[in-house]
Amino acid sequence: MNRTELFYWLIWWGWWIIQFILYTFLTALICDGVYQLLVSIRGFWSQKNMPQAKRYRRFAVLVPAHNEAAVITPLLESLAGQNYPKNCYKVYASCDNCTDNTAELARAHGAVALERFDKEHNGKTWNVRWALTKIPFEETDALAMFDADNLADRNFLMEMNNYMELHPEAEAIQGVLDVKNPDDNWLTRSYALAYWFTNRFWQLARGLWGLSCTLGGTGLVIRTATLARVGWDLKSLTEDLEMSTRLILSGSRIHWNDAAVIYDEKPQDLAVSRRQRTRWMQGHYWVFWHYGWDVLKAFFVTGRIQYLDLFLYLLAPLKSCLGIIIMIGGMAFTLVNNMLLYPSSDIPQSAFEWALFFGLPIFSIIFFCLLCAVAGPSFHEKRFTLRYVKDTFAYFWFGLTWIPILFKAPFLAKDQGNWAKTEHTRGISIGDVGRQ
Repeated sequence: MNRTELFYWLIWWGWWIIQFILYTFLTALICDGVYQLLVSIRGFWSQKNMPQAKRYRRFAVLVPAHNEAAVITPLLESLAGQNYPKNCYKVYASCDNCTDNTAELARAHGAVALERFDKEHNGKTWNVRWALTKIPFEETDALAMFDADNLADRNFLMEMNNYMELHPEAEAIQGVLDVKNPDDNWLTRSYALAYWFTNRFWQLARGLWGLSCTLGGTGLVIRTATLARVGWDLKSLTEDLEMSTRLILSGSRIHWNDAAVIYDEKPQDLAVSRRQRTRWMQGHYWVFWHYGWDVLKAFFVTGRIQYLDLFLYLLAPLKSCLGIIIMIGGMAFTLVNNMLLYPSSDIPQSAFEWALFFGLPIFSIIFFCLLCAVAGPSFHEKRFTLRYVKDTFAYFWFGLTWIPILFKAPFLAKDQGNWAKTEHTRGISIGDVGRQ
């Protein structure tokens, strides 16, 4: 075999190897997509109504805060107005390196202000870890946690108490994460569409299947005994995902309570949103690097589907990147294969065929966005609505803004100490939600 023949032989085999890899990954992504679809179908069911609990559990309510004077008052008012015995819960505001009057506002609204000054270890992860050493947990049954920009539905603690009585095995429970400012602009509406769809077809669906949900960082409840068992020595920028993973690896699972609702502020500025989501993805990749293989190993050892489900979730950003690469690579492969290597009539001929060739993947994604714009709001409002159909393309654009974040975040994942705070400004009350 001469050099020319060897060159063409290597090209030929290289091309077939590329095809094999491409189709292998594509098959894996299709199988994952079918699995996710089957799980999400359960979201069309509703959680059963819970009976009134026979006793009131004691809650320690923690609010981590850093310079949140603009928004913390409405949250504290919503907590003070809980439809729950006042002697059965106490609110703690952990004020981390605050230079405003967050601590004074907390005390004025009946909360215990824990003031922390540590410029070297700042951010929510360190703040929560420190605050948990200051709360007398021997006097409580469970910890409830809220971000300072949140609002709590008046029945939040009552519904969590009802769930804990109905499910005594539940060690960690996530409540519904709603959006308090969905109609500020296109960006907050896009966040709302994403949360409404995820609440129903990701979290609730998994809860109804008996799989584990994931903690959302706020609007959650963890039993005191579980905190003592698992601890909170977390190291990532996404302490909620890391805690979820550690709980599941310990043999537990996170439950979903569809009756306990909190409202979270979403950023109105795209640059702020990018920083927030980049931090989320930094933490997500870090948790995958550090826990992913342990989760996969647990699945093969125990055969429990919830470990595989968690592994697939931890893998989600990489799956998204791979899907984008395969979509672009597949189109390039088709053109090179059918136009250059093996010319055939299978290539697009007319302008219409070319439009379908390049546009069909995009139109498929837009159709999914349209589905999110109808299904999520309809279940959220408990009636069929087309109110957010007009935001389909905005939601599609919001999805496109994730692409550079997904590809950039793996290179930043090593850094889990640089906390980029999201500024909160929408100090609206619980009574104003839905009226803007």
